[in-house]
Amino acid sequence: MTAAAPLYVVTMVDTRTDQPHRVGGRVQTRFTHDPEEACRHFLQNRDPRLWRIVVKSLPPQG
Repeated sequence: MTAAAPLYVVTMVDTRTDQPHRVGGRVQTRFTHDPEEACRHFLQNRDPRLWRIVVKSLPPQG
């Protein structure tokens, strides 16, 4: 039996306010098996000095 790839939740945080990035009042979060790709997506065309990426591993389901 093959184990499923780990799942992560990735969020971008404003370093000036220490608050998560929101659009329309909703926190921008991505669930992914590839957190590095999600980080690149969030930081695309943004100053990385102003944003911190938070990656949390979700427990395996099963």
